[in-house]
Amino acid sequence: MSYKQPNTGDSLNDYFINLAAFKTYAPHLIEAKNLHEFVIWFDKLRLIDRRALLLFLRKNKDVIQPEYMRHAQRHFVERI
Repeated sequence: MSYKQPNTGDSLNDYFINLAAFKTYAPHLIEAKNLHEFVIWFDKLRLIDRRALLLFLRKNKDVIQPEYMRHAQRHFVERI
């Protein structure tokens, strides 16, 4: 699944567009029914904003399945 980064010429506006998209898609990580579905949404969110994804995973690590969190951790140097 791909994500096309906005390029309005205004970096602050682009940042807020990305955060709105991130907020829309992020709940899918919690609702994922299997690892494949989790990976699809994880990859999309990573393309949108890697920092926001790390913060989201840290905040929700208690409700995301451990198997999914192990997959996510492999993509970050920092501890989730």
